[in-house]
Amino acid sequence: MTKKFIVAGIVTAVVSLLLNAVAYFLFLKDFFQEHPAVSVEFMQQLHRQPDQLIGWAMLVTSLAMGFLITTTIKWSGATTFVSGLKNGFTLALLFWGSVNFGLYASSNFFSQASVFADYACSVTAMTLSGAVAAWMLGRGKRVGHETHAS
Repeated sequence: MTKKFIVAGIVTAVVSLLLNAVAYFLFLKDFFQEHPAVSVEFMQQLHRQPDQLIGWAMLVTSLAMGFLITTTIKWSGATTFVSGLKNGFTLALLFWGSVNFGLYASSNFFSQASVFADYACSVTAMTLSGAVAAWMLGRGKRVGHETHAS
């Protein structure tokens, strides 16, 4: 692992976490409440309150997602924001399609409306995170006759 890869993974983790948090607090939180799959009481039992979140586990999940995205983008060869968008979109469609629709098919976690809303937000966040990862990995590489800005 190079320093560039490690930095890209960490930055991607932060971007992914922030984009998902923004999507949740600006849209999904209210949407989930308006389109519940189960009772409010049951959902409160499933989800921790913000002051009860487990910090180290949030760090692990954020870093794991950031490095999953960064590794996949590196394997794809994407080194620009646009190529990262394309490859990140493919990764996001497949990954979140598997997760969200697998949960919808096998549990009461999502209502039909909320599974599609979460899928759209999750795909968007991962796509943009993939673009950031590609841009970070491609910084300083020569493309044609131009050099990416550092």
